[in-house]
Amino acid sequence: MIATAPGKLILTGEYAVLDGALALVTAVNRRAVAKREAVRGSSPFLLAVTHELAARGKHDAARASIEIAVDSSAFYDAHGTKLGLGSSAAVTVAATACALADTFDRAEVLAIATAAHANAQGERGARGSGADIAAAVHGGTIAYSRDATRALQWPTSVVIVPFFTGAAADTATLVAHVMASRGPAVDAALVAIGDASRAACSALDGPADGVVAAFALAGIGIDRLARAANVDLVPTCVTAARAALAKLGGTAKTTGAGGGDVGVAVMPATTDVSEVTRILIESGCKPLRITVDEPGVDIVHAPQ
Repeated sequence: MIATAPGKLILTGEYAVLDGALALVTAVNRRAVAKREAVRGSSPFLLAVTHELAARGKHDAARASIEIAVDSSAFYDAHGTKLGLGSSAAVTVAATACALADTFDRAEVLAIATAAHANAQGERGARGSGADIAAAVHGGTIAYSRDATRALQWPTSVVIVPFFTGAAADTATLVAHVMASRGPAVDAALVAIGDASRAACSALDGPADGVVAAFALAGIGIDRLARAANVDLVPTCVTAARAALAKLGGTAKTTGAGGGDVGVAVMPATTDVSEVTRILIESGCKPLRITVDEPGVDIVHAPQ
């Protein structure tokens, strides 16, 4: 059996989701592929899956997980640069599903992968929110918080154009820096980010200009957090793209921890995508061919 799981983009609510705020998250069509091979994986996420399975009394699955290898090459560009699409979460979910292939249950995969990923990330100082694991398990677009996950439908009136900023970012380091800077200014910025994210989730049911406006507020919230925490979260190419795209009725913002990795342009569907692409390139961004991945984690039979 082969298990695959998609990557993700945390579109809004980044950082604030750690405080329990709502995040807008979408799964993307870059997949980690897990299968059993006669090798021992050394990834901390694979080891965390084994330990979590064993701790829950899933001894057969734990033994199977020792021989699981995961291909995450889809999460890197042609030059070997990591794109920041949630590869560690996708790897953890795919490995968990592969180990549990004989008794595959999506809810069980979610619970075990969430715990395993948090434990592995905790070793680096940031356990994470679980939003990336939820996206890899459920697929599609979701409104995520620690208390609930709700499926959303991305509106046909709005398009997102993902792009790479040209530099990889270390999520754990950025999160640790922001959290170490907690104080009134940072806390106020996190509230603003949470409010904008809630507005974005609600706006998906409305017209395109409401969605774009909510994303613009979310971008301003990240700008505010960067100033308050004194950390560079918004690359200059994102700022330049945002200013240029505003003239077309759109906006641009970072995703996830920011500081590099992947951003998104958010535009009315009536906008000429080739013009958006041109603006992104001229701003120093690298447009990516990424779409929403609807199925989430899955199990398929390996070719004989």
